[in-house]
Amino acid sequence: MGREPADIQVWQGMQMTTRRPFSVGDLPDELREPVERWLQEICELDESCQGQVEALQAQDGALLRLVASSEFAARVLLRDWHWFIRERGRAKTAAELVADLGSDIDKTDRSLAAVKKALRHFRNRELTRILWRSTSGRDDLWASLRSLSELADSLISASMVYAREHLEPRFGHARAADDSEIPLIALAMGKLGGSELNFSSDIDLIFLYTEEGETTGARELSAHEYFTRLSRLVVSLLEEVTEDGFVYRVDTRLRPFGDSGPPVVSFAALESYLLRHGRNWERYAYVKARVISPGASESQVQELQRTMIDPFVYRRYLDYGVFESLRDMKALIEAEVQRRELADNVKLGPGGIREIEFIAQSLQLVRGGSNRNLRCRELRQALAALNAARSLDQESIAVLMEAYEFLRRFENGIQAIRDQQTHDIPDDPADRARLLVVMGQDSWGALLDSLESHRYQVSRQFAHVAFRGDSERGSALKDSLASLWSSSADSAEWAETFLEAGFEEPAELAASITRFRAEPVQYQIDTEARRRLARFVPEFLSMLRERHNAATVCERVITIVSRVLRRSAYVALLNENPAVLERLIVLCGQSAYLASEIARYPLLLDELLDPRLYIANLSMATMRADLDERLARLDSEDSEVIIEALAQFQRAALFRIGVADVSGRLPIMKVSDRLTELAEVVLEKALDMAMTDLVTKHGRPVVVDESGTRYAGFGVVAYGKLGGIELSYGSDLDLVFLHDSVGTNQVTDGAKPLDNTMFFGRLVRRLVHFLTTQTPSGALYEIDTRLRPSGRSGLLVINVDGFEKYQEEHAWTWEHQALLRSRAIAGSPAVAREFERVRTETLCHRVRRDKLLEDVTSMRQKMRRQLDKSDADVFDMKQGRGGIGDIEFLVQYLVLQNAAKQPALIFYSDNIRQLGALEAAGVLPVDDVVRLQEIYRNLRLRNHRLALNGQPSMVPAGEFEEERAFVSAIWDREMSTTP
Repeated sequence: MGREPADIQVWQGMQMTTRRPFSVGDLPDELREPVERWLQEICELDESCQGQVEALQAQDGALLRLVASSEFAARVLLRDWHWFIRERGRAKTAAELVADLGSDIDKTDRSLAAVKKALRHFRNRELTRILWRSTSGRDDLWASLRSLSELADSLISASMVYAREHLEPRFGHARAADDSEIPLIALAMGKLGGSELNFSSDIDLIFLYTEEGETTGARELSAHEYFTRLSRLVVSLLEEVTEDGFVYRVDTRLRPFGDSGPPVVSFAALESYLLRHGRNWERYAYVKARVISPGASESQVQELQRTMIDPFVYRRYLDYGVFESLRDMKALIEAEVQRRELADNVKLGPGGIREIEFIAQSLQLVRGGSNRNLRCRELRQALAALNAARSLDQESIAVLMEAYEFLRRFENGIQAIRDQQTHDIPDDPADRARLLVVMGQDSWGALLDSLESHRYQVSRQFAHVAFRGDSERGSALKDSLASLWSSSADSAEWAETFLEAGFEEPAELAASITRFRAEPVQYQIDTEARRRLARFVPEFLSMLRERHNAATVCERVITIVSRVLRRSAYVALLNENPAVLERLIVLCGQSAYLASEIARYPLLLDELLDPRLYIANLSMATMRADLDERLARLDSEDSEVIIEALAQFQRAALFRIGVADVSGRLPIMKVSDRLTELAEVVLEKALDMAMTDLVTKHGRPVVVDESGTRYAGFGVVAYGKLGGIELSYGSDLDLVFLHDSVGTNQVTDGAKPLDNTMFFGRLVRRLVHFLTTQTPSGALYEIDTRLRPSGRSGLLVINVDGFEKYQEEHAWTWEHQALLRSRAIAGSPAVAREFERVRTETLCHRVRRDKLLEDVTSMRQKMRRQLDKSDADVFDMKQGRGGIGDIEFLVQYLVLQNAAKQPALIFYSDNIRQLGALEAAGVLPVDDVVRLQEIYRNLRLRNHRLALNGQPSMVPAGEFEEERAFVSAIWDREMSTTP
């Protein structure tokens, strides 16, 4: 961009501090003579014009600025001054534009020539009105862009309606096999699709029709022939240059197969094209696709958007491959800019409008498949959604928004001068002066400084997004690794390179990588996947050089990569985000469990994108908020879709808990707390869904008894690890289901009433189905209902009275032990209160204490005989003598034995706090309790760490010797016998 400050004198007109009327003298020198000439011409129209002009001048100078900045507007004002005086300040809605244009056309004889004239006059007047509202400060940039787009919509729609009317006498209408009329649909692309049209812009349109058929007129045509004629007539109405100008230049090259394709295609043909031939750059284009059609139904619009466009544009998985195509497009544009010398083009040049659009669109494509909130056409909305999705920070958005608004104002200012589609910075001194008026700047030099500053900031942001994965750590090692991979080197060559570079375990590493290189999947992937993998391997391997467990990490990472190669966008994700690859390497080194989770569910790689992964606040409240946010994105009431989203949420939350666990941020008891809370959050949502489905169909269960009419309640009771708040990764959920429906009349109140018992039975089956069904993200949980009264032979759901009767008359001691670790976790508060009453009365007054010691020790002996894997070399931490099982049985016995006299003992359902209660009640000495709690935590932590690396709960026999002896001594003392 050359500067010629001498050509433009400093203009202080926009910086006035006095309140005198704005005059021609306040304009830059280059504009005074043409504006004075215009004033003379306008005053010669008739006597009223001069007074009107003077009145406008006395206000804020907007009229003079409008005439000074736009030769186009000056011409329109001379021709349509009285219309301008009448309509200038009016803010028109889209509906008002359609009505006004329809009225103008109705005033004609409806001939082709007359309609073309009406369209062009309407367009020129409305453009001037929009420009006036912008110049006078009545509309900001976004309101102007929307007004320009709504104007285009009205003109396109009117052209489509008239074209159909014009062809009707000869061909009638196109009709489908069911005799319904087939509509013509215009798909607006580009800035029109985003409702951000320029002042003087081409409009990008794709013409479609819904299905095949034939016309009904005197001359029969196929639907394709008819809509070809119709679409060509629409284009002619809009872009033919007449003595009145044109309406819009129409660009239809975005249609399937471009210039070589038919001018109009059916829905089926578009769908086939997108599936088979759609290219990456077209996905960017279709982000902004929007239907314009005065004849299409809402269902047809939704069919086009939801079943064709969205699946093509947005992938179900994280689509980091878009950055490769973004770089390719950037290179092509740069070559075109250089060839055509477009460096001073504010749209295509460096740091221009197109780069801002590419930033937003690429990030939308990455995550839009899983986050519907990102499927925005308008850039301002897209940037806000990207911020909410944590894809762009607030500072970046502020920079991009400020630059975009500046560049779009600059671009519209250029185009409004003569109603020409240009994006080049002008060389003409007068045109530069016009831009000073539009942009409110003092001098051309200051305006260029602002322009260059914004473009520099945009270029920086674009480079950060598009080239974020390009490593600057190029090295001879990576070159060597890349060469070995491309040449299919053998294990000895790999091992030699690893050894020379200082890798630990070079032979094991070499074996892993050569085995991976020979896997059948290598011959089943496409060219793009091979290219991505060739980029990934040397970068990944070079990052292992400093790791002490490099071979283990390598094996775990390549297992993950093997699983995702056929969907190589995940490899692209790792290529584009070195920080994510680093986190993956660290986690694979820490935990076999986390590595296996990622291999099974690659969507978890998305979690590694969040730099807050290691510091995220994990609580029941944040998990609920996360789930609500995910479900809000779906825009769907389909239970299968919701369950899949629920499974994705659960996997992500499990993963984050696991990361906090292995990184040492969560102690073992807190890990169990978080896992338990996660299960409760998932269970609550699944129950809400199941209940909503059934209530919608059958109504709510109602009870009529002696106290009157009420709704029956339903509750979920957790036993085992969930009940005891000691859940671990992969734990089953032990659940019992209760209701409080009793009385003479028990039936739902819906259109299809059900007996309450049947309703609750269906509710439980539906809930269990939701929790256990296999989705692409796996099942939520395994559900065990065998702890219900009478086990497998009992009812799946029972009322509270029946549950209480069973506990009083039939429950075994082991069932009372299980009841001690139970609690109500979901459903009706009334049912929860009743359950707690039954639990308290049972544990305090219904336990057979005369046989309690015998029953508990007998059960412990039986479990040890069947399950204990300890021998001379290893100790089974769960079932071995002095282990976790002994502590749990000891606590359960002591609580049940003393609960009648000390009811507070049964208040808690978890082992640690029950031990605390035994100390508070004086049943166990404080030193014994503290030591038992410590041992219990340490055993669980060791067992937990083994589980995270896929190992059984076995340790060398010499480990925990002192702890085992202490637990055994307490057992012998308190139980009075040794099992």
